[in-house]
Amino acid sequence: MGARWPEKFRQHMAGENCPMCGNDFDATDIGWGLLVRKGTVSNTYLWRSGIIRGYLVIVFTTRHAAEPTEMTPEEAAAFWRETLEAGRAVEHLYRPLKLNYQLLGNSIPHAHFHVIPRRSGDEDPAAGEPLPFAVLDPPLHQDESTLQADARELRALLGEC
Repeated sequence: MGARWPEKFRQHMAGENCPMCGNDFDATDIGWGLLVRKGTVSNTYLWRSGIIRGYLVIVFTTRHAAEPTEMTPEEAAAFWRETLEAGRAVEHLYRPLKLNYQLLGNSIPHAHFHVIPRRSGDEDPAAGEPLPFAVLDPPLHQDESTLQADARELRALLGEC
């Protein structure tokens, strides 16, 4: 038999001490990401960790929702629209070969999309395969000056949406 869910997972599902809800959604830098857009139902962050340039996380900020089914139809539509707008900005700025959209919640059960640009050839650490977590998390970090410049460009692009 496989591993069991952590005890606190059910609490987090219910919104109790949710790690995502604990973020300051008004801050422009929340440690793991830089705010590039404050939308109507979500915030879009440029991911700081890892080596994937242009990796965005779009967090539902209206309230705690572990699943999209917990949103009203209007909220869900707005969340998806804001995610697609973020994806279009990534396509415009980085010109990836492919974009991956992930909404999992197995580690942090709060509705949030990962928008991951995938590149061709040697530029992608796992071309044609799922990305290993090793390229997404510390101790690997992107160059801060490049990250800040990218955040400014994404803010400008997303401001046009």
